[in-house]
Amino acid sequence: MKVCVFGASGYVGASVYKRLKDKEALEVSGTYLDEPPLFDDLIKLDINEPESFSDYYKSENPDVVVWSVMDGPNEHELTDNGLINLITFLTPATKLIYISSDFVFSAGKGPYKEADPLSTLPDDHVYSTYANAKVKAERLINHELSNYVILRAGPIFGENKIGKLDERTDKLSYHLRSGKAIAFRDDLIRTFVNVEDLAGTIVQMVENDQVGTYHTGSGETKSYYEFMSATAEQLGFNPNMVEKASEYEEADHEIPKNTALNTGKIAKIMK
Repeated sequence: MKVCVFGASGYVGASVYKRLKDKEALEVSGTYLDEPPLFDDLIKLDINEPESFSDYYKSENPDVVVWSVMDGPNEHELTDNGLINLITFLTPATKLIYISSDFVFSAGKGPYKEADPLSTLPDDHVYSTYANAKVKAERLINHELSNYVILRAGPIFGENKIGKLDERTDKLSYHLRSGKAIAFRDDLIRTFVNVEDLAGTIVQMVENDQVGTYHTGSGETKSYYEFMSATAEQLGFNPNMVEKASEYEEADHEIPKNTALNTGKIAKIMK
């Protein structure tokens, strides 16, 4: 089986790529954009450029594609260019695994189930570019494909397969090592997912025949304050150095404070 990991130099993509490469039964290729690549055998590719994308995809002709490319404020370009490029090449036999986000929910209140309706943010919202691109990507995949897995994730944390921490935990550790307190909000409720758990789930989805949309995570819901306090203690710091932040930010408008995900569906099929 041939597998292609788009974004194999990223935080999640690197763990997925490394796990897949360790499996002798798979023929794995991966792409990167920003120098330097994390692995010597990755191929430099701008997935938004149709001609180079076409050349690469035709040369690899994968059976499974893992889309682990993420670009925050430029996420709309990945959907409008890169993802559409990809979909034009996918056959019904080619499986797409797409990493999405809890940002596809901006109405109602969590924990959300997979079948709950998606909603977009107003164009002037600070997170609209990212959130609306994810909504558009999911709708595009649902409309155009049948052989796909969409994995929605809340905040992704932990040390990945090559030793890189998520930015939030890295910032926490830096502050506490310096003896400085750090504050997180106690009113924003999320389903956190460990990067290695997410990577392991993706690898299982590569190897099995499951399709559809699934919510990932431990099944527990915590506020940022609760989660980061526990993380501080796990790292050997005094959890009292984590303080409660103000319960209002400009980004609060139009975004529910509870965007936790119901993970019961995926728990029934994953090891």
